[in-house]
Amino acid sequence: MSWVILKPTEPVVAARWTVVFHRKAENRFFGLIALGRFKHVSAFAWLPELGIWTFYDVGFRRTRIVHLADGVAAHAYIAGVVEGNAVVTVDVRDDGLPLMRWGMFCTTGVAHLLGLRSGTLRPDALFRLLVANGGVVQDYGAKDTKDGSRSEPAGGAGAGAENPC
Repeated sequence: MSWVILKPTEPVVAARWTVVFHRKAENRFFGLIALGRFKHVSAFAWLPELGIWTFYDVGFRRTRIVHLADGVAAHAYIAGVVEGNAVVTVDVRDDGLPLMRWGMFCTTGVAHLLGLRSGTLRPDALFRLLVANGGVVQDYGAKDTKDGSRSEPAGGAGAGAENPC
C-alpha cells in the first residue's frame, strides 16, 4: 500500500458528522446519572480532503479527538464504536446559531480537551494555568492589535511548533 500525503490549501472542516448514541456508559456511575436509554454521545466525521476519519468524544474527565487514516483499522474502529448503538448522520448547520452558548467557552473547552481542572473564563487565566501545569511557551511574540481583535503569533500560524513535513 502506498501513502499519499494530501496538503489542502484551505482549512478542512467536517461538513457532516455521524453521531453515535451509546447504550452503555463508561462505568456504572455514569450509567446511573444518564437517565434514559442512551448513556453517552460521541461523533465522527470523514474528511475526504485528508483521507482521514476524525472522532470527537467529550467525557466527564476530558475530551478526546482521534484521527485515523482510512483503511482496515479505521473501519474496525468505527465498527466497534457503532456496534449496538443508535447512529444518526447530520449535516453541519451555521444558520440560526445563537451569539453565544452559556457554559461553552473557548477556555473551558480547551481545558477539558487537555484534561485540566479549570473554571477559567479568560484566555489570560488559562495561559497562566497551562504554564503552571508544565506547559512550555513556544512563542511570546504576539503582535498586539489596536482594535482588541485576536492577535497573531509573530512567527505566523503555529509559530514555534515543529513541522514534520
